[in-house]
Amino acid sequence: MLGEKIKKLRKDNKMTQTELSEKLNSQFGLNTDRVMISKWETGFQTPKVSTLSCLAQFFGVSLDYLSGTESEEKTHKNNIEAAKVALFSGAGEVTDEMWQEVVEFAKFVEAREAKRNENK
Repeated sequence: MLGEKIKKLRKDNKMTQTELSEKLNSQFGLNTDRVMISKWETGFQTPKVSTLSCLAQFFGVSLDYLSGTESEEKTHKNNIEAAKVALFSGAGEVTDEMWQEVVEFAKFVEAREAKRNENK
């Protein structure tokens, strides 16, 4: 079931196993390859929870959807699309690189605020 969902999401995004592994490696610092993606998709091996979280974030779905406790592929992807419209209205197409820059900046701000709260 999990493997089928990963495969469906990959194919829906018109990606090869190699392309998916490269995206996961570059965006999340994972160390995956085509063979690992194949093992996940066939159910031969299950990704670690941290890797599942990266997959969910990458594809814009919930962990519940990937694990099978939520039947619909929804919310997170819709929220991302709404955020893109709000942040980039009038900018035309929002590229993956543009969105990744926003995500990285949000992580920076979150870390900065956490550090400020530690120092209080």
